Amino acid sequence: MKWLNRLAALLFGLISVGVARTFLEKYEVIVLDKDQLNNQDGDEEEEEMGDIIHLRPQNYDHAMDVRGTPTHICPCGCNIFNVKAIFDDYELATYFLDMECANCGSLATAPTPVDRTDI
Repeated sequence: MKWLNRLAALLFGLISVGVARTFLEKYEVIVLDKDQLNNQDGDEEEEEMGDIIHLRPQNYDHAMDVRGTPTHICPCGCNIFNVKAIFDDYELATYFLDMECANCGSLATAPTPVDRTDI
């Protein structure tokens, strides 16, 4: 009976190793302790709250020109755009329809209230 328990434990171990190997081949695993995790969260928050001038593409290798149909989201998945605008009396008065994706630099057409289709 002992040998049956040992065989079962061995089989379970081999199956576990196979599952772990498949998981590790498919996913990247990072192990952090609490201090590293707290520091990482703080760094990301500082990065998000950083100077807006840094919110631009690193390069324009994947930029496209998708102007024509007004859009709220870039093909890269980003929904933040750099738009040229005119302010009057502390309010947004006019904005240009050509806009640039803050992530990849693609050119797109800004939406306007007239473009709404759900009305």
